[in-house]
Amino acid sequence: MNVRGLVCTLGALLAVCSFAERASASPLFELVGSAPGGLNARATGASAASAYFNPSLLPRAKQGLEAGWLLLSDSISIGLDARSPVVDVPLSSVDRVGTNHPPVPTSWIENGCSPTTGACVRDVPRTPRQQDGSSGNTRGYQMIGLVNHLLRDALSLGLYALVPLSSFTQAHSFFVDEREQFFSNSLHPELYADRLTPVSLAFGAGSRVWKQLYLGLSLTLGLNNAASAGAYVGNSRLLDETLELSTKVDVETTVSPHVAATYLPSERASISFTLHSPQQIAIDTRFGIYLPNGDIQYAKRTATHSWLPWIAALAGSYDLSLRADRQWELTGTLTFERWSRYVNRQTERPTSEYAWRDLVTGAVGMHFRHKAWASNLDASYRRSPVPTQTGRTNYVDNDRLGLLVGASYEVPIAKYAATFRVSAQAQVHVLPERRHQKRDPRADARTAGEQRVQDEWPDSSVDVSTGQVIAEASGLQTNNPGWPGYRSRGYITGAVVTLALLF
Repeated sequence: MNVRGLVCTLGALLAVCSFAERASASPLFELVGSAPGGLNARATGASAASAYFNPSLLPRAKQGLEAGWLLLSDSISIGLDARSPVVDVPLSSVDRVGTNHPPVPTSWIENGCSPTTGACVRDVPRTPRQQDGSSGNTRGYQMIGLVNHLLRDALSLGLYALVPLSSFTQAHSFFVDEREQFFSNSLHPELYADRLTPVSLAFGAGSRVWKQLYLGLSLTLGLNNAASAGAYVGNSRLLDETLELSTKVDVETTVSPHVAATYLPSERASISFTLHSPQQIAIDTRFGIYLPNGDIQYAKRTATHSWLPWIAALAGSYDLSLRADRQWELTGTLTFERWSRYVNRQTERPTSEYAWRDLVTGAVGMHFRHKAWASNLDASYRRSPVPTQTGRTNYVDNDRLGLLVGASYEVPIAKYAATFRVSAQAQVHVLPERRHQKRDPRADARTAGEQRVQDEWPDSSVDVSTGQVIAEASGLQTNNPGWPGYRSRGYITGAVVTLALLF
């Protein structure tokens, strides 16, 4: 390819990036890596998985079909510190404060309420703290891969997908502050849980544009969902009997592009650069409520799931062996992740006082190949982007140490000029314990300027019947499930078996 052609190619890749839209994210890809490339799939292991990790490696992959099965188990425990009843919202707060956000008694949340024994209008179910977490799941996935060399190494196409074998996609838009008291009243792992459930699908194309230079482009395909619900409520006290509902759902296909380049300074070395644009699943929900008195109100909420930031990586490999019949490939990857722009499930950003950190993560590995046998050992380290949660929010995340081991064996099928390959891989990710201790927003002067734990029954609360300041409101009252602190730790384990027919 001449210089003009190379410039046009790069220009086209940049143009596609400028039109990136909201798409289905691939946190699962980023966590488990690939069967041949392990945790250094951006540096080595040219295969169908390169369609996501490094599409510029596709021309170096063997053409063929791959199918595999992944089993992934997450066990992340979250322990909440004991809380004093001093901070409970008392029963005496019911119907005493004229506000759009009146407090809910702590006893209703922890123990439930019945109209015969309390002031509640209907039975309120009990939701004790941390009784409805999101971890402790074992999930299965179907892996599908394809590599096709349309024009030898001038144009190679790849497809790579991980499809859950149970729920097609799960999305849990939990809150990370006191608002979660109305729902699960629990804390949830911010970067795992339902983020491991969406279908992960990538299409890629790669080309050898010069003797030692390869370029690639990939697209992550996803869905953008919009739902609207119009409701007529004849009697708000008889919602189940008088509710009339009309719904409309629109689903759009969206793409998020990624680019890559690989340079071979020698036969034994390679250097790659990859750039993944932000990815996410967006669910827009519009509500309309019509009451008999003519009161019609509308509201819209947007939930953001599986958000991933800009990810730029520099990866390389070097063959340490001096023999032609075997290979000892040392691999390494440095990744920059822009988590400072994080958007949570409620489409809210962490406040400036608790802004997430941008990260540089690393992985190293050794990949061995001799005749029909191949094996690899990879290790990675990822620091948590979440700062210590001393204020209102309860983002749960830990550092992560990963270890992956894999092996494969190839059987030639001479009659059909093909090769059958079977691969197996196991991995474990350890999440060391991390503790968070909340600061008392009234007693600790260091909370000045921070996003403080919310006093849900403010000291200035005025009784709607007397017009007097309520004495019982003095002090901190909160149902924030993360008060006065919490800790988290755990591990994620996975195993995969892959079968491939290469030709």
